[in-house]
Amino acid sequence: MKKIKCLLLICCLFIIPIHSQAKDADARLLRIDQIAGQALEFTKAGLYGDAEAQLKAVQLELIHIQFKESELSIEDWTVLSTALSEALQVIDSPEGKETETLETVTTFRLAADAVVSRYQPLWIEMEQPVMSSLQSLKNSSIAADSSGFHESLNRFLANYYMIQPSLKVDVSEKKVKMLDKQVRYIEHNGERMLEKSSAEAEIGELEKAVEMVFKEMQKEDSTQPSLGWVISITGGIIIITLSYVGWKKYKAQKAEEREKQNN
Repeated sequence: MKKIKCLLLICCLFIIPIHSQAKDADARLLRIDQIAGQALEFTKAGLYGDAEAQLKAVQLELIHIQFKESELSIEDWTVLSTALSEALQVIDSPEGKETETLETVTTFRLAADAVVSRYQPLWIEMEQPVMSSLQSLKNSSIAADSSGFHESLNRFLANYYMIQPSLKVDVSEKKVKMLDKQVRYIEHNGERMLEKSSAEAEIGELEKAVEMVFKEMQKEDSTQPSLGWVISITGGIIIITLSYVGWKKYKAQKAEEREKQNN
């Protein structure tokens, strides 16, 4: 019986992470994540009043979190608060700047998800547009195409600044500062670099640094236990447990039959 209890305990230890794996945050953080998603959907649909109402609801949740015990660190609270303030500011008068509004609300939505998600944050899905815009930037620098260079640079900067708050949540402060420094250098010196033919090398270095950040995040996620693996292990343990229980029952029945025959 003790062995059965032990096996059942092991089953429980494997089952519990299945529930906790997806989210590891308190109820308010989960609500913030959900509301941020709704705000983004409203923004995409051009329903800016509804989106603003959702963002203001998040603002109230953040105020509650600030004065109560929470899993949210001061650093992450600052990231969320800053991204939210910027989203509220731009959505107040979105006319004529619809693209900026969508990008700013997306920035907040990605940051909210980064704070709540333990694995596979949404900002990782931005790898393709970020790397693609960097590749276009490098190609235009090689071709000395000033117009294409500035267009690609603006596209890259828009993509990068959408994920930058999320990087502050999931990536070390040192790496984020190094990335920011490289990005700002190209942002402020792009024209000069293009004239001196040094843009390709600088962009190549930035490309490697950004690519490394995405790869490290994906590598980190791949080391986490997959849900399918956990379920298969749990199922195996349950089968073993049931088999053991069945064998004990069978053995007891045989012993009882022998005892009756002897009597």
